[in-house]
Amino acid sequence: MLDGAFEIAFYFFLVLRRLKRESVRAAALSQAVIDTMFADMDASLREMGVGDQGVGPRVQRMAAGFYGRIAAYEAGLSGSDPALAAALRRNLYGTVEPDPAAIAAICAYVRAAAARLSGQPFGSLRAGVVDFGEPGDPGATD
Repeated sequence: MLDGAFEIAFYFFLVLRRLKRESVRAAALSQAVIDTMFADMDASLREMGVGDQGVGPRVQRMAAGFYGRIAAYEAGLSGSDPALAAALRRNLYGTVEPDPAAIAAICAYVRAAAARLSGQPFGSLRAGVVDFGEPGDPGATD
């Protein structure tokens, strides 16, 4: 079982990583993705009953966590499987000790999803059509 629901962050990371390849023409879309994510965090906190004065500091902590995750996932994807596995284990599982096979499967999925995204045209991404592939899909890197 995963410790937290914040781990949709690695999907945001994968999209932002893909958009970074587009340089200037994707800057506005990247910013819109980030703005939408943080607006949703703000709204979720308010729905949970957090008052106006408490929302800002909590969103700031969440932002710090998000940007820390981005750095760890980028280092992991750019490096070795042990580095990626450590980032995913720490962020997805927290205090739960996962089966090593589960971590290996998630590493493979994240690498496959990144590869799949790299082949998607910018126009599709701009239209909101993002295909990560399915976990465990052997065709995810096609």
